[in-house]
Amino acid sequence: MSSNEPGESIPLQEAGNLDSLLNAFLLARFLESMRDDGHNANTASNEEPGASIVGPSHSEGAPSPPMPVPLVFPQPTLTLGAPSMPEPKVTHGPAPGVLRLSAQPPVAPSTPTQTFTTAAAHPNHAFPPAPPPPPPPPPPPPPPPPPATNATPVRPPSPDDTDVARGSLKWRLFTTPLFNRLASVLYDGKESVPEPTTGNVSYLKLDGYGARNSIENMCALIGYLQQRRWEDQSVDQFIEERRLTAHWPAKLTDKPHADHAKYAWLLMDGLLSVIGISLFFGPVPPPTFAGAVGAIFPAVPEGAAKPEHFSFSARELIAEDFIIQPTYMMLDHLKLEGNAVSVYVLATEQIQLLLSYDRNRVARAVGMADYGHEIMQSYGALVKEEFREKYRLPISLGMFKIDDERVRRGQYDDLTVVSGVIEKKHKDPSPYHPPQLLAGRVHIIETELRRRRHWYNQLRRDIHKRKREEPWMFWGTVLAVFFGVCTVIQTVTAVWSLVVSLS
Repeated sequence: MSSNEPGESIPLQEAGNLDSLLNAFLLARFLESMRDDGHNANTASNEEPGASIVGPSHSEGAPSPPMPVPLVFPQPTLTLGAPSMPEPKVTHGPAPGVLRLSAQPPVAPSTPTQTFTTAAAHPNHAFPPAPPPPPPPPPPPPPPPPPATNATPVRPPSPDDTDVARGSLKWRLFTTPLFNRLASVLYDGKESVPEPTTGNVSYLKLDGYGARNSIENMCALIGYLQQRRWEDQSVDQFIEERRLTAHWPAKLTDKPHADHAKYAWLLMDGLLSVIGISLFFGPVPPPTFAGAVGAIFPAVPEGAAKPEHFSFSARELIAEDFIIQPTYMMLDHLKLEGNAVSVYVLATEQIQLLLSYDRNRVARAVGMADYGHEIMQSYGALVKEEFREKYRLPISLGMFKIDDERVRRGQYDDLTVVSGVIEKKHKDPSPYHPPQLLAGRVHIIETELRRRRHWYNQLRRDIHKRKREEPWMFWGTVLAVFFGVCTVIQTVTAVWSLVVSLS
């Protein structure tokens, strides 16, 4: 074997690196020197000549030539754009036999895919082609754009009729912002929507008109009434203006004009927190919204004196055979029908409604702002002396609504609230609210009271009352009077016969 220099077996690769070749050359020299040192030590310590670990022995006394060390190292296949692996760097320190390896900075390859020294070391070996590079990953989806600050929020789905009928949490959450908006438009100051108004919206929803559309139409009606005088508050004009908007119910598209007018008056029911305004109308409803006041409350007849205060109590009405009829319809208060006088039922919620009625913008627009105070003033006369008996008679008649749940919730009971307000109205009449809207009804009741208090009518009433309550006593009295009359007749006849016989 001829002696070759170790550096002559290193093929120069076009894609090779000068630093890599230099490191490989130094590593080969170091391995050769280590092999020579090991070979000499083994030869000296061996008893049998020619037993060498590295290779066969040569002539005696002559050192064996060094074996060629392959200086080709397998290199990985590099892909385009991939950084090369750091290669070891061989440095010789001051002490022999010490190898120092330090990482070299990666050097980007100059060609896309190359095999550096493997093909040169094994020219007859066929290597498989390099696998194609994997496809690049798809780019990440772009982030969603930030929501616009002035974008219209998505409306929550409207509850169904079952939620409305049960008053479920879904219905309450749906109507809370609607009622807050209606309260801010309907009342002066921060007022919550009363229960009759919320019940009216629920009824409109169940009847197919829609809650959101009804609230929008109510707000529009408030502005319409505030901008016009009483004679200009035309019902037909409001309907024609609202029919052109998207909030007018689609249910009324093919309906006659009477159905549109009925819906407009239902909106007035909710705004005034009353029930059944249209029930007071005759065959032809009033042409204006303010005209409903004259249709509901009768006026004092011409030539009659207008009442200046409420002069009768519930006990006096019962004494004259009137019947107290409790009602939840606020427009029926002190309405006389036959022998029954309707009286609006009072509770804590109803008192809050009545005392805040003057802040209702629709009530002011149609002339009903003082109606709540008139009802409270009339109660001061109806139960003026009942506090001595702890309001036993009004409670038994159903004029007060007592809710025991308020006490369990730690609130004032209804009797405390109602009696406190009534006593304040009765003892402190300043400011006193004389009957205005209720003047016609008060006049009717007072006229009927005067008629019943006539002696003849009172006698007839007492006779019928005694006959109804004490029939045995009544018929006994009748028989006694009959026999007394007969005795008188018999006595007169006997005296007359005696006078005739003597003459």
